[in-house]
Amino acid sequence: MRRLAILAMAAGLLTTTPARAQNPPALDDPEANVVEALVVAAKLPGPAWWRISDGDTTIYMLGVLQALPRGQAWDTSVLDHRLEGAFAVILPPEGKAGLGDLPAALALRGRLKSAAPLDASVGELAPKLARARVVLGKGADAYNGWSPLGAGIMMAGDYRKTVRLEPAEPERAIARLARKHRVKTRPAATYNVMPLVKTAVREHSREAGLICLEGVLDEVNAGPEAARAAARAWARGDVRGAIAGPRNFQRCLLALPGMADLERKGTHDEVEALSAAMNTPGHAVAVFGIRSLVARGGVLDQMRSRGFEVSTPGE
Repeated sequence: MRRLAILAMAAGLLTTTPARAQNPPALDDPEANVVEALVVAAKLPGPAWWRISDGDTTIYMLGVLQALPRGQAWDTSVLDHRLEGAFAVILPPEGKAGLGDLPAALALRGRLKSAAPLDASVGELAPKLARARVVLGKGADAYNGWSPLGAGIMMAGDYRKTVRLEPAEPERAIARLARKHRVKTRPAATYNVMPLVKTAVREHSREAGLICLEGVLDEVNAGPEAARAAARAWARGDVRGAIAGPRNFQRCLLALPGMADLERKGTHDEVEALSAAMNTPGHAVAVFGIRSLVARGGVLDQMRSRGFEVSTPGE
């Protein structure tokens, strides 16, 4: 969730979309494994909630997906109730970029170009590439002029538009309800995106570019049903179904320099933000990526190790 949003800030270099298969074991994936005791179906209506508490503070944790299909309905009644009287809504870390970063972003975009024919550059991925062009309704020369990484980024954006994924949801609906209840939202941390994106684009290997492209190709060729099924599972509080959804595009990001470290930093900053909020009596709402909540060594696992009480959606 946070990796995708941060890279997307770089002047349109990356458009986010979920993907289908699991990451290969060779990749450094901080969220590869989950704590089974936390993967519990919700008893309340709508998406699953976890709860962190101590003597005088409770934080209700809503796990979300990185994007929802357009028109995906979900029951907001529990969220509406828990926002009443909340002292804050804590969101994932956010990326910042200003107008001064635009020249650097355009220069990075140029580094994703290539004079070599794309089909000749991708080797055994060529048949998948040809099929993906057909699925997206593109001509045989579509994405020529881009490196494998650049082609993957452009194709991911086209795929998101084709299947009508909304990266702004469900966060936009959550922000709307927070304003209704006059509860301030705040990110767990704020990062300057350009150093991160420069490292990812300038220092990525050819192998990483091919891994990225293959992740996008597999998602495009598989069709949108896996992502839609995960969204439906999320909306009804089926945690296992939600986290079993697409992850193949994460394989792309994790192959890029610095992205696995960014994931760990994001989790650390979320835990620090929650721990600080536990010093304020009352209750708050936090909205983080659902897999980051239940991952081994993830947000809830770390909060429990700090001595806070963690309750599951089944309690």
